[in-house]
Amino acid sequence: MSFSPSLGIARSASRRRWWALLLAGVALLPAPVPAQDAEALRQRHAALQDEVAQLRATLARAGAAVPGEPAPVTAASIAPAATMGDDRGDRGLVDAITVTAVRLKDAPRSTSAVTGEELEKFQINNFRDIVNRIGNVRTSWNNPNTASIFVRGVGWAAGAGVLEPSVGVAVDDVSHGISAISALSNYLDVETVEVVRGPTGSDGLRATDAGRVVIRTRKPSFTPEAEAAVTIGQRNTLVATAVLGGPIVDDLLAYRVSINREQADGPYKNRNDTHFTWRNTDRTSVRAQLLVTPSPAIEARLIADVTPTNREICENCFAFNLVSPPTYDWIDPATGRPAAVNYANEDTGHLERRWFRQRSDYSVRDFTAKAINTIGEYPNTYATKGASGDIRLTLAPDTVLRSITAWRDYAFSQGAGSHTQFEWLRAPRGTQTTFEQWSQELRLDARPLKELSYRGGLFAYRGLFPNYSQTERYGSDAGAWYASPAQYALLDPVDPALPDAVDPAGRGLLLNAADALITKRQERYLNRTLAAYSHLSWDASARLTLDAGARVSRETRHSQARSFIQSEGFAAELDPARVNDVVLGGFDSDEQGVLTADNGAAQRALADRTAQKYFHVANYADLTDAQRAQLGAAKGVRAARLGALYRRSEAEPYRGTLVTGDLAASYKLTSEHTIVASYRHGEKPGVAQIVGASAARGTSLPVAAERVDAYELGVRTIALAHKLQASATGFRENFADYIQPTFVFDPVQSALNGDGHPAYRAALGNVPRVRSQGVELDVALFAIPYTTLRFAGAYTDAHYRSFPRAPVPGELGGDNPAGPYHDASGSTLPGAPRWSGNLFGDWSYPIAPGRVLHVEVNHNFQSGYLADTTLSRYTRTHAWGITDISAGLGLGDGRFDVALLVRNLLDVDNSLQPSWNQYKPGIPRWVGVQLRGSL
Repeated sequence: MSFSPSLGIARSASRRRWWALLLAGVALLPAPVPAQDAEALRQRHAALQDEVAQLRATLARAGAAVPGEPAPVTAASIAPAATMGDDRGDRGLVDAITVTAVRLKDAPRSTSAVTGEELEKFQINNFRDIVNRIGNVRTSWNNPNTASIFVRGVGWAAGAGVLEPSVGVAVDDVSHGISAISALSNYLDVETVEVVRGPTGSDGLRATDAGRVVIRTRKPSFTPEAEAAVTIGQRNTLVATAVLGGPIVDDLLAYRVSINREQADGPYKNRNDTHFTWRNTDRTSVRAQLLVTPSPAIEARLIADVTPTNREICENCFAFNLVSPPTYDWIDPATGRPAAVNYANEDTGHLERRWFRQRSDYSVRDFTAKAINTIGEYPNTYATKGASGDIRLTLAPDTVLRSITAWRDYAFSQGAGSHTQFEWLRAPRGTQTTFEQWSQELRLDARPLKELSYRGGLFAYRGLFPNYSQTERYGSDAGAWYASPAQYALLDPVDPALPDAVDPAGRGLLLNAADALITKRQERYLNRTLAAYSHLSWDASARLTLDAGARVSRETRHSQARSFIQSEGFAAELDPARVNDVVLGGFDSDEQGVLTADNGAAQRALADRTAQKYFHVANYADLTDAQRAQLGAAKGVRAARLGALYRRSEAEPYRGTLVTGDLAASYKLTSEHTIVASYRHGEKPGVAQIVGASAARGTSLPVAAERVDAYELGVRTIALAHKLQASATGFRENFADYIQPTFVFDPVQSALNGDGHPAYRAALGNVPRVRSQGVELDVALFAIPYTTLRFAGAYTDAHYRSFPRAPVPGELGGDNPAGPYHDASGSTLPGAPRWSGNLFGDWSYPIAPGRVLHVEVNHNFQSGYLADTTLSRYTRTHAWGITDISAGLGLGDGRFDVALLVRNLLDVDNSLQPSWNQYKPGIPRWVGVQLRGSL
């Protein structure tokens, strides 16, 4: 009998004992209880208890766990599990939860997990639904490109696709460089998903300062297996999954292939074209693995996966518009009352303009209706693929050297338009992203002494965004939409005597000012990491274990950007002569259209041709004051759409040496009760970026490194013969120079827009101080016959201790005399509910030999939170809880199962407002049927 070198089992143990261990494991693993007499099972289990205890002692003497690796706990190695009898319900689920709990019981930090068995019962394979089933970790409601993962209320990064995540994700020991990859992927064949809270890095992978999500998938084995599942349901849902694996060459080469195809209509149809739905699903995933074992000391695992281009009109591709509230929250000094909102500057006011009222079938009522009604929209496209090689070399029974090499890419293109029946923005527009990452890790796990385990290694990473761009395509309604009230009045004047008459020249300028204009801001980022890490764990006594780790990394960040005109559209003649360091070749004039003195002969000739084009006069000098004012207004409309152009500019690079460290202790009060305490320090590299421009070049806005000090005190308990497992942790994390998406006030753009609203540029920035503190609880209970209960919950207080220059939310906007910033110190972080939790229950009852009736219920709840990074009070969500159920019948000793699936059973409204005048609907109830089978 041969065992994997990664288990670290001494091969000197007797073959008789290993065969006995195998038999014990088989006896304890899930089997169809009705096919055997329950009392006979209990007697057999009791007879094996002594042998299991002896085997556990043998494993302990042999150093059964490779230092730093998850302990090789199995259902067979947990003696109390042998006494559970035949009323444990789904024993595969029970064993999986129990094994995970035992492995994490002595971990000196807050860690929670969900098993693959639990996820499969609800056909859960997307990242958001997976992590929502674990305590105190959430994801944002966005498309994958702007997804953010936050632990303990920290990590919200919506809209910042290049921001390195504070919460990392590692799949089979390969770290994802950006959260978008994690959010895009469907996860198949999952063994466990764990969330490690707080700073990480001394144990390898990429360092993170808020937490890490660790996903482990099932490895190939030399036992043939085949599984398949099909789900059909409402909204034309079809999900097909298949897993096939087994030996290619016995004891040398094995494979495992998993395939998933998922498609579904969204719950919201486009009134203009019902063939397109919003929040649809269109994903295909293929994952192939090879396991090579040329000798007992060498094991190689090769993985390749691909998610080809899919097309989804996803959650943040739309939000329903609301009429802005009538007043701001600031006091107008002239009246002493809340300042009134000037609706002429609001979107609803724009639609009241005569240009848009020409259409009788679309009005403000349609604009603010909670329905999709758009003429131009493209689906977003996403794709990712990757490959990795994990080679393990067992140097000695207690020493393993690993080499983990990986590559992955990611591509995204946004297809958004104006989301209306008008075309001030023309699809496809928005963000385009391409990304590649390479990583190499060398990791040594050793046990130099019986009481001492060690992990050390080297880690190298390179992440490249060759293109991260924002493209704006303007349509035929852009001039009328973006013109300020003063500009619009000049270009579409109303004659009271002839109210239906239009000014042809003014209308022509409104049309041409921005029609077919395409502008692009294109950025490039290069991130490099070189790190060395070391971690020691010392069993100071039979009860006390001490852990210490450190990591030193050299981080470099380079960035460059440019902003340019990709297409001039229909009115290049309305360009200025130059914008910053970009020469355009137009002519310059003031707001009234009067030519400036610095125009040369070529510019004056262009001005004459412009006068001919729009007003049928030979020379610019022949224009009337009113005509020149119209040209000045049109040029102003266009200038605002051009914004801050600049040639390719290098940002000030970030270079830094960062340190991660941890100290922890765990003390066993008894064999089943442990207390743990830890201190951890983490650092996240700063950012190199270009934000806006000066007359000479793009403006570099460097961001400093983020730092955190985290403290934890917890207790772990396994009681009632493993029928009760509980973990509670109190924590406090203090962040300095916390990095998050923010907005930088742009006075130049504000003046160009002329609409009374402060204009901002999206950027990354430092918040001086942030604190997150609270309590986390994980409980699993198997004491009720045929029933499994698991609860994960948390109370979290995550707030800004100091944030004196936060951008103002909508209700503090307008002509607020306090300016474009406000003090948000003391405010709760966006996306951070105080209370959150997940309750899972499984009831599996054997009704006949080979037949099991099962019901699973999952309830996920959270209290309200602010859904806007500017902390608008209007975006506070209400508390809600979503209940999912699965009820079915298992046949043929688990080889076939049919189940009814219901998501959001009570059709709870979990909608939110992403800003003070927008509404995003929730996800309504869905019903489907799943068929699963295996050979």
